[in-house]
Amino acid sequence: MTRKYLTSERAALFEPNAYISMLVTLEGDLEPERIERAVNAAYAANESTMSRIVLEADGSAYYDRLKVSGCRVSVDERDMQTVLHESEKKPFALMNGELVRTFILPGNDTTALFIHAHNLAGDGLSMLILISDMLDALSGATLTYKPMRLADRSFLEGKAQLPMLTRLYTKRVNRQWEKTGRTFGWDDYQAVHERYWKHHATHFEITTHSVRDLKAHCAPGTTITDLLVTDLLKDNPQCRNIGIPISIREAEDCGMSNMVSAIPLSHEYDARKTFDENLRMVHQEIRKYLAITQMKYFVLLFVMELSPSLVDSVLLQTHGCFDGKVSAQLAEAIGCTDKNMRDLGITNLGNIDIETQRGDFAVRDILFIPPNVSYTRQVFGAASLGDTLTLCRSNA
Repeated sequence: MTRKYLTSERAALFEPNAYISMLVTLEGDLEPERIERAVNAAYAANESTMSRIVLEADGSAYYDRLKVSGCRVSVDERDMQTVLHESEKKPFALMNGELVRTFILPGNDTTALFIHAHNLAGDGLSMLILISDMLDALSGATLTYKPMRLADRSFLEGKAQLPMLTRLYTKRVNRQWEKTGRTFGWDDYQAVHERYWKHHATHFEITTHSVRDLKAHCAPGTTITDLLVTDLLKDNPQCRNIGIPISIREAEDCGMSNMVSAIPLSHEYDARKTFDENLRMVHQEIRKYLAITQMKYFVLLFVMELSPSLVDSVLLQTHGCFDGKVSAQLAEAIGCTDKNMRDLGITNLGNIDIETQRGDFAVRDILFIPPNVSYTRQVFGAASLGDTLTLCRSNA
């Protein structure tokens, strides 16, 4: 069996806050034991949640298929915020296959599923795939096993390549790094997590909006994402640099994985212009980057060309668990320092295509809490269910 190595998603391995959270509120008389069986069935139906991470002595890492999932499910009577704060302080046992934790939170009239996942389990759309499987299993359906496809060299081959000067840069820093002979292990993973979460806790604010009303405020040809970005720039005039994750998932790919790239947006809201004029400028800027294939895949190609342990060192350097000249220079170059990190990041999962009426239960709402990664000051996550868009502002 061909090993599936961590390449473009490598930065998530030593990122202490590479966590995606989803809260699914269900209406109906549901026994926790029934939900637990459905959650375990969903884990078993995805290669991602049936894998562990193996970290080898030479610094390479790969997904290793397990016979029994290491992901967890439990019943918890506490509120979601308390559960989140406790869970985020416990490093995921990636080496044992613990990539996802699902907490069943019983209520008076509802039951909530709080899903706390490591980014190596998959992106935001992957969490929706997992949720859909849980709901299908809860409805009595038989699930189909879904393999994991990675954004690796075979996937990116023929799509784009790095500019020549960037390739020369990665070769140079790799040569410099290789002279150190340094690699990192699970002790370092534990240390950076403990150091970070000793002084951090995730806090978030939620607002809801009518999708119909948002579309009515969109200038012709623009999107809800364009609208959200423009509104954030207007409300945060000090912010000029935004990271926007974009899905590169192909239509036939229904498995959990990290099929996400990102584009940068540098735009200052111009108070001399109308909101619609700013909206059109933001729209044009985003479309410009999306039209350039090289820019669309740039971040993935760049990380893939770096030595895996050098990528690890940047995260450890950023959080005070390593000190090296090469990693410090690279951390500054890619925006992992206070001097040049992104002001904002916004992920819009779009319309959630999930059946809400499920026989003896129904899905009331779904909340998406995006990861607070090291290169962004604050992040926003949006997702729409029916006519309701829920926007979550998160920081740690």
